Amino acid sequence: MIPTHPLLALSLSSFAEQTAARTPTPGGGSVAAYMGTLGASLGAMAARFTSGRKGFEAHESALGTEVARLDELAARLSALVDEDSRSYDTVTNAYALPKESEEQKAARRDAIQAALRVALAAPLATCRTAVAALGELDTLATHVNPNLASDVAVGAYALGAAYRGAWMNVLINLGGLKDEAFRAAILAEGETLSSSAQRLEQRVSAAILSGLKS
Repeated sequence: MIPTHPLLALSLSSFAEQTAARTPTPGGGSVAAYMGTLGASLGAMAARFTSGRKGFEAHESALGTEVARLDELAARLSALVDEDSRSYDTVTNAYALPKESEEQKAARRDAIQAALRVALAAPLATCRTAVAALGELDTLATHVNPNLASDVAVGAYALGAAYRGAWMNVLINLGGLKDEAFRAAILAEGETLSSSAQRLEQRVSAAILSGLKS
């Protein structure tokens, strides 16, 4: 069951209106996490509808595992919708700190650096979770009911977009950090995650398209 959070409690139209409003949140990070939630949820739906259908008996155990795993990943991504917005508020609060004296300036610099790490954590978690969900769809694509193949493909596209959007938010926060070792570690992880996200999205898409054309 996907937990309820302040942004997720909004209707679809209200969420879109709040995104379009002249307010800093929800922004790209929250939208990326929400796209990921929808992508994982589409995969879970396709697995549920395939489960119990004649001709898919041999895949019943795998389908059950995929449903549970995709539900878990969708819940994590949904939590990140609000987590990203909260972390942005942490950054704006840090930048708003006084900077009259040298002591205040130093405290403000430290607070900004700490806040940027917090703000980076949410989109990075979205990236990791989106890649994990793409891995589940990669497996699901091999045995999903053909009538639900397009749902799996759309789910993969949504997760791919979620990954790319979240990674952009990682980079924008990473740019303000002074810790070079930390920056290098995140960039190295990003190379691995980006490669996996691209490969998995393309594999799911190719598997689905191949089945639709045959």
